[in-house]
Amino acid sequence: MAREFNPGSFRHKIEFLQRTLGRDDYGELIDTWLVFKSVKASKEPLLGNEFFTALTTENKVEVKFNTRYISGINNEMRIQHVTEIYEILSAIDVKSMHKELLCYCKLVV
Repeated sequence: MAREFNPGSFRHKIEFLQRTLGRDDYGELIDTWLVFKSVKASKEPLLGNEFFTALTTENKVEVKFNTRYISGINNEMRIQHVTEIYEILSAIDVKSMHKELLCYCKLVV
């Protein structure tokens, strides 16, 4: 039987941010992050085996966000939760069913 996720656990408001390159008044390139999509998600720290497995990789995964599937989310985006900004290390379409999105992230700011 397929694992059902609990949308009632989606109590955190997060925003997926997408990088856009622009130019300032002097023609210099500016990096800006614009909101791609605002959603509700669950936020969980990594615990136990999951945490220790993450420590063995080059990128240190600190937290995972789980939400309904959103097309267009990729590893070049970021997630903002309150004042914290997270880099998306891995965005996974759980079981490739386009129902659930799991993002493993590390804190940037």
